[in-house]
Amino acid sequence: MLAAGFATVALVMGLGRMHALWIIPLFGVGGFVIGRTIGPAIWQGLGRAAAALFGSESVGTYSDRHSNIDALEARGDYQGAVNAWEAVAVRQPENTWPLIRAGELYVRRLNDPHMALERFRNARDLAGIKPELHRYTSQKIIDLYLGPLSDERRGMAELRRLMEMHPGTREADGARETLAAIKAKHSP
Repeated sequence: MLAAGFATVALVMGLGRMHALWIIPLFGVGGFVIGRTIGPAIWQGLGRAAAALFGSESVGTYSDRHSNIDALEARGDYQGAVNAWEAVAVRQPENTWPLIRAGELYVRRLNDPHMALERFRNARDLAGIKPELHRYTSQKIIDLYLGPLSDERRGMAELRRLMEMHPGTREADGARETLAAIKAKHSP
């Protein structure tokens, strides 16, 4: 198809030179050959660009679709959705996403920060977790300690841990600012 496009462009270019009609087939064949040789490289490059842009490696998202669980959430069956996400976590012990989704439901819908904390910790502590998910789950843990769990001491420890494990990131910068604000609040 790309070769035909190149051939068409070449033919149109050749039509402008009607005084030499023999150029039209030459341009047509030349365009077709160029399209056949360059075309696959263009398609491969576009594929690589799309993969980089849209994240074909499941960075930060889950690759398997679980529409049945999404339907439970949509119907308001949050406990059923949590149970289903936890079943997925058991079947896929290396996958952080089901634990994160369960943790989110425990926080937002079931008002159970202790269970949410456990799910986020389990996700964060999985071997091979991607750095962006590690930072995300660490922030969720910090939010729980500083928010509904009201455990500022552990929250501060988690802030320090985030800064040490991810130096130079905006999350580490935010952790540093939060830690300074907490310390300032308690200083005389």
